[in-house]
Amino acid sequence: MSDEAAPKKRFNLETLTNIAIIVLCVVASASLIHKFFFQQPAGPRMPQGAEVGDRLDAVKSILPAGSNKTLVVAVAPGCHYCNESMPFYKSLMDERNRKGSAVKVVGAIPGPEAKAEEEKHMAAAGVSFDAVSPVDFQAIKVPGTPTLLLVDATGKVEKVWVGRLKPNVEKEVLAVL
Repeated sequence: MSDEAAPKKRFNLETLTNIAIIVLCVVASASLIHKFFFQQPAGPRMPQGAEVGDRLDAVKSILPAGSNKTLVVAVAPGCHYCNESMPFYKSLMDERNRKGSAVKVVGAIPGPEAKAEEEKHMAAAGVSFDAVSPVDFQAIKVPGTPTLLLVDATGKVEKVWVGRLKPNVEKEVLAVL
């Protein structure tokens, strides 16, 4: 009897070991699949966005002389939300001109190399800002594009809007003109 029990015991131990190895492989595979296919890459952290009350010295270089309030519209080449927002920017300029508002509107772009392309793109959409100027987006705390900053003559941020605006938020922007 002891001769039969030893192979049976060994068979059970081998079976349990094989099952444990299979379970471990399945768990490890699932973990790797999740890590490489389903998790978002960490990537670089987005800069902290501008907040109401921030004083942005870098924005002063693009403010029109004599303007008490300026709406800075930060856009970038290839930004699909910027492209989708062009009709709003056109209506923004039309509304500002209709009201005779003293608020200036400046298009901010990430660098001088993008200026010609963005001006051409804006003109094709019928958008004519008071100026289009290159500026360091990190220096003016633009976390992503499009970003709209309402600033006073000293560069103090009074309002901030980020991303593609919903119609009710577009009305809020139009109200500051």
